[in-house]
Amino acid sequence: MTFLPIVTRELIEASRRRGTYWLRVVAAAAGLGIGGFVLLLARKGAHPGEIGMYLFVPLAIACFIYTHLMGVVRTADCLSEEKREGTLGLLFLTDLKGYDIVLGKLAATSLNAFYGMLALFPVMAIPLLAGGVAIGDFWRVVLVSTNTLFLSLAIGMFCSSISRDERRAMVLAFVMLFVFTAGFPILGALMCQSAQNWTFFPAFLVLSPGYDGFGAFEGIRKVGSPFTYWKLSVILIHALSWMFLALACFIVPRTWQDKARSAAAQKRFDKMNRIEQGSPGAQRIRRRRLLDLNPFYWLAARDGKRNAAIWGFLGIGAVIWFIGLMVSPTEWRDPVAYVWTALIVHTVLKLWIATESSRRFSYDRQSGALELLLATPLSVKEILRGQWLALERKFALPMLVVLIVDFVFLMAQRHETSAVYVWVAGMVVFVADMLALAWVGMWRGLNSRRANRAALAAIARLLIFPWLIWIVFSIAISVSASTNPNGAPDWWDGHFPLVTWVVIALGVNLLFGLPAIRGLQTQFRTVATTRFETKGRQGS
Repeated sequence: MTFLPIVTRELIEASRRRGTYWLRVVAAAAGLGIGGFVLLLARKGAHPGEIGMYLFVPLAIACFIYTHLMGVVRTADCLSEEKREGTLGLLFLTDLKGYDIVLGKLAATSLNAFYGMLALFPVMAIPLLAGGVAIGDFWRVVLVSTNTLFLSLAIGMFCSSISRDERRAMVLAFVMLFVFTAGFPILGALMCQSAQNWTFFPAFLVLSPGYDGFGAFEGIRKVGSPFTYWKLSVILIHALSWMFLALACFIVPRTWQDKARSAAAQKRFDKMNRIEQGSPGAQRIRRRRLLDLNPFYWLAARDGKRNAAIWGFLGIGAVIWFIGLMVSPTEWRDPVAYVWTALIVHTVLKLWIATESSRRFSYDRQSGALELLLATPLSVKEILRGQWLALERKFALPMLVVLIVDFVFLMAQRHETSAVYVWVAGMVVFVADMLALAWVGMWRGLNSRRANRAALAAIARLLIFPWLIWIVFSIAISVSASTNPNGAPDWWDGHFPLVTWVVIALGVNLLFGLPAIRGLQTQFRTVATTRFETKGRQGS
């Protein structure tokens, strides 16, 4: 019998996908783009050694971010998808073991992620030719990047093994990775500051990939005691990755079946359901009210747990701010704290609405529920209205709360004209992005087999693409300024960069939002009744 047959099968299938080859091209092109942008912004007259370090550090940061995110994205749904489709149990009817399946899925999902990282390494080696970057720094960055990618893949695999829902697996994986990367260091800093004793602070750092990333640079490691445990940290994180993989191998054979709840478990479930959904009488009243308003509205909004999650997130943010104001009021009443709070909350809500809007149509089309709905008197217009009402029910009030907080921050900086313009622009773009993400997410979800892939497509179009356009435009202005004896044009000074960003963001929203609305209104029935192609045909 072939050793690890699933690995062989998955690698053969992955080799047939076009994305396996395109990802490394895109990663290398992104690295070259970042390097070119950094070189344009480099200080004139800088020494070649300084330029080499200017170029190496941003590329290393980009590689660290890539390895943190890509592993989770690739593996968080690989096993949970098999559970939902019922194919995981068929594999266990053979002689395959848990490690066969876990390692096979790991090989298939990690191939693209590893190739993308590998494509960045030659670009990162370019600064070695300019000088200023030691060979040790380069190899330590390579080692930490590979180790971090392995940890990200292992955490995603573990979360997928204990989950059936793809969004729950993805969120859990990102939360776990955040806890290891930033949660432990932040907790350690708060505890040590409270106790006025920093002796045990390194103990909170050794399990953080972020600590390894900082310690990869010789200049930072010379700071002293905080980075004396760098080698130990690399070893522990590598061992932690193998531990998560071993847990996934142990858990998968025991979680693929639907098991009946015990009496005690059923009692706990009923109790939690009563807390989250209300009493049976309240549930019937809510069901009748939603059904009378729009049947699809009830279908999309009947789960109250998802509405509670967003308020839980905002509540945690409020608690953090309250603690911060109590402990360090001066530092928290600072424009930097205002901006970072807004950026984090805006980004999380945008990502949230992208995943939520794409989820319903993707699942319902895959299960055939949309075909059944279209066979009823329910019209496409009513289905779209029900989905929109469900999104409005979940996000409208939180959006209003966030805008009120933004206005409070704006009033705190009302004496600075430039800050007022920035806050107004951010609030306008926030509302426009939320509306556009809802429509584009619905359209991409209707056209995608996987809800996560649909959400990523919407995010790439509406959140990443505008920034790329703005960066390219800024590079063009910088190049023009460098070749022009008079420097940058006069109209580029002042608020023009901010206005350009707003115009680009709103223009991209219209560019993708209007076709999504038109597609949903005119092609919904055709797309919803078309079967997805099989995996084999997609891979050929």
